Amino acid sequence: MREASFLRIQFACLLALAEAATSLSAQAVGASRGRAQVERVVVAMGTTLRVEVTATDRATGLAATEAAVRAVEAVEQRLSAWRDDSEVSRLNRASIDAPFALSTELRADLEMVAGWWRSTDGAFDPTIGALFAVYDLRGGGRWPDAEALRAARHTTGFAHVAVVDGAMARRRAVQFDTGAFGKGLALDAAAAAARTAGASAATLDFGGQLLVSGGIAERTAALAIADPRDRRRSVLRLEIPGGSVATTGNSEHGRIVDGRRLGHVLDPRSGLPAEDFGSVTVWCTDAAAADAYSTALFVMGPDQALRWAAAHEQVEALALQIVGDTLRARATPKLRSRLTALVPDVQLP
Repeated sequence: MREASFLRIQFACLLALAEAATSLSAQAVGASRGRAQVERVVVAMGTTLRVEVTATDRATGLAATEAAVRAVEAVEQRLSAWRDDSEVSRLNRASIDAPFALSTELRADLEMVAGWWRSTDGAFDPTIGALFAVYDLRGGGRWPDAEALRAARHTTGFAHVAVVDGAMARRRAVQFDTGAFGKGLALDAAAAAARTAGASAATLDFGGQLLVSGGIAERTAALAIADPRDRRRSVLRLEIPGGSVATTGNSEHGRIVDGRRLGHVLDPRSGLPAEDFGSVTVWCTDAAAADAYSTALFVMGPDQALRWAAAHEQVEALALQIVGDTLRARATPKLRSRLTALVPDVQLP
């Protein structure tokens, strides 16, 4: 689950665009040396998607942005747990132990998901739909009693599903929730579609998760990392030469229920809300991994998260911890060298 608004993307070529733009639009936003930059802004998967591409001419750029949007729509049709007609929703309704024939695309998605589940020892696990329901995280929120929580945990766990000959069988009434990886997969698909349609480079911002693809030397992005206590306040600046950045934290999605704060990030291993220590930002080459690992590392907590990231070369991580009235920023070495403090109350070693 993503705290989408933690990252406020700052690109010079976007400064003239109104932040409130949410309807479909496409226009050339710049051209030089025989190249055109085209941007499109749409609403997709419940948030705003901005696609900016560089191409040889405006027509090619427009075609590339259209291809990117169509790719996102295809991922949503496959993975959205909010749509009754999506493939994942139909999988969730399938009979227990009855083989459900997977599309080639969903099978590939779930094979990737299984790898993240194994590498994080279950800190990332998309089979938490029952836990989301028992905490009513898509409603007003509630603290479940012990019996309800036990029942939800019984139907949680990627170990309870199996894929054989292209079909998935659920040994228990496992419910998939794709909120921790669907947006990242959509970003990767959109960037690939834009390149196939002729874009030489693409920058995509999907509800706060960023992907910079191609044209690395000219597409360096500067991001403002927000205070996990107040998303309107920028506390760190991060510069990346490409890849994807995703942040997980609770911020405004946390709520007070029966006198206790209930966060929206759950630990699949315990069935309990993850510790609300601040936020985790992850930088990876591809957006799907950044999306999934930012959730997993938040679930792990800051100490284990940084140890895990240090042991995995493809993942760079930043943990922002709330310590009294200050913020303690801890990061893996490669990411640390790209950070600049913007406020005095951030401790940046």
